[in-house]
Amino acid sequence: MPQTFDYRRAATRVAAFLLLLGVAGWPWTPVRRAFAAAYCATVGVGLSSISFKGGGGHARLSPAPPTTVRRASDNVTSDAVIALSLDGSPGRPQLGVNLRRDAYLPLLILISAVVVTPLRPRGKLICLLAGVAIVLAASLAALALLVAWVFAGGLGPQAAMTNRALDVAVRMLLEPPGNRFIAPLVLAAGLVLWRQRREHQSPA
Repeated sequence: MPQTFDYRRAATRVAAFLLLLGVAGWPWTPVRRAFAAAYCATVGVGLSSISFKGGGGHARLSPAPPTTVRRASDNVTSDAVIALSLDGSPGRPQLGVNLRRDAYLPLLILISAVVVTPLRPRGKLICLLAGVAIVLAASLAALALLVAWVFAGGLGPQAAMTNRALDVAVRMLLEPPGNRFIAPLVLAAGLVLWRQRREHQSPA
């Protein structure tokens, strides 16, 4: 017999998902500070190994005291800063970034979505390992794209932009905040559907 859709169970899973997001996603300052420090010490180190602007530009990510109000030099509230340097230039401009928005919340959305699914524990673990790795890699790539955009003239007047394709990519992918929340949901759905097929093909 074909299985009927259990609306009550589905509603329970949605409620659990929203509860996890509400509790773990609350902007607790200690959590925000701890995540920024951990991210900068692990994933963020990779930014220092990337060269920009023909090899002469460099960037270093460091945690910073979380802010709740945008500073005049930033377009977001921040909990970390990217220090920029260019060979031959004494200046060391800093760019505030929001790791809570760019990495923590996408990770939380992915993890919460996978945890509430009806997958077996092993399937959930596989989805979490793959999903977390993809989200962290994507967050580092987004930071690198932002730094490349800045070096290309992104913070200067519009006429200073030297790479129009990069400018379009940043404005389409990084500026809309919703992209950071939709992408992990889509990723979680794809991973869960993949594991469900595998589990149906090899029942325990």
